[in-house]
Amino acid sequence: MTRYATRDCDCPDVVTGHGGKRPDECPCGNRFLTEAQLRPPRPHTPLRSISKKRQEEIDAGERPHTGSTLKQKEPKRDWTDARAKVDHEGCCRICKRTDLPLEAAHALGREHDEPKLGKDGWPTKELYVHPDRIIPACGPFPAGCHGDVDHNRVNYLQYLSLAEQIKAVEDAGGIEAARIRLEPVEHNAEVDRDRARRVELEAAGVGA
Repeated sequence: MTRYATRDCDCPDVVTGHGGKRPDECPCGNRFLTEAQLRPPRPHTPLRSISKKRQEEIDAGERPHTGSTLKQKEPKRDWTDARAKVDHEGCCRICKRTDLPLEAAHALGREHDEPKLGKDGWPTKELYVHPDRIIPACGPFPAGCHGDVDHNRVNYLQYLSLAEQIKAVEDAGGIEAARIRLEPVEHNAEVDRDRARRVELEAAGVGA
């Protein structure tokens, strides 16, 4: 049996047999509803996009709120050939020191590493670190010459071999783009000189 009732008046309930037709409106003109329809809706609990602990830390200003809480996993890389090159040279390409940990520093950054080819000739998820994309640099990172290279604190174009310079030009997309990346200190100095020169010209009224 199914029981029908109204929500906005005191008209008596109507009970029908199994599969019976829903009754028409009551004498007051209100629609009959089932018991399920008359029940109050369950409170809605919104899904949390981040954990309660993280939200508390954000509210307290202990950590920034980012768009995603998923950790970006660094792809696996094959350093075999790059590491062999570093071990063969045996000293920092820039300062020539041999008493510090020797690391493989990317000339233009890790973003240029390409997928390693599998035995079937198809690209794999593992990235291959090409020897011409790295130079031996002392560390441990972020200290040493490795840190200087990655944080644009040293000009190192002069320390690259011809093969490494060619690879840098290919990755950067041009000679000038590669020079800017490999000579960051000099490039910044050029930008500062140009800016100072423009200020002098504007002060002198030149070009107004």
